[in-house]
Amino acid sequence: MAIRKQLYTWELHGDETDGKIANSVGHYPTVGREHSILHGDFGNVQPARQTGLVKEDEFIVLEKIGSTPGISPYEFSVDGANNLTRWTPNMFVNIIIDTTNYYQDPQNVWASGVSGFASPYPRNVQDEPYYSLWPPVYVLPDQTVDVRYTVFNDIQLSAESNSWTNIPYQTILAAVFVEYTLFSGTDAMMARKLMNLGIPVNVGTVESYRRLLLKSKGLETDTFDFYLETMQRERKRSRKERKLQGVATQNDYESDS
Repeated sequence: MAIRKQLYTWELHGDETDGKIANSVGHYPTVGREHSILHGDFGNVQPARQTGLVKEDEFIVLEKIGSTPGISPYEFSVDGANNLTRWTPNMFVNIIIDTTNYYQDPQNVWASGVSGFASPYPRNVQDEPYYSLWPPVYVLPDQTVDVRYTVFNDIQLSAESNSWTNIPYQTILAAVFVEYTLFSGTDAMMARKLMNLGIPVNVGTVESYRRLLLKSKGLETDTFDFYLETMQRERKRSRKERKLQGVATQNDYESDS
């Protein structure tokens, strides 16, 4: 059994050419189409090139996503040697669980996802996030998860303006960031039980539930009183955590009275 905090990043680097269509065929993603960071044809994709399958003894909580910020294709930078050092892809990121996309249009049809402008990566002082993945996304055993991006600025067309002569490999043109927690073994079983009880699944709640199970010392736990104590302990722990973080509400203090 284990609880592991995982970070996954995908990056698209330059190809040491000027980026024009004739010189960089097959290196840059097609504009307006979805591409996977796990099994797509562009960027530093993992060698296995497959969607993430959650094993039967695992439970995943997706907590954060982000991508390269910016909108205008004219927001680029070049150095003294006329090398491109920064470019804006105007990209969006979506989460796919099995065949269902997490972000949809109001008509419940396919959408591109959340933009890098709303949830930037990396985060700078001038790039404050406007979006947070809350509540987090649960990926259950035997489900598949994929993260797909869409770019709407065409770097190959931008290169035709002759604003730069080379795109070095060290120049990161686009990036995607995913943060998640992987529960395995008995921790995954406890995470599933907490989800069924309506308790948020995170490292703190699973560890609290484990301590409560050990406290029961093998006694019958499938009772109303046991689950009631579980929920009460979790609410108390959450209130204490919010107070320590300085984000407690008036209701948190009124609950102690």
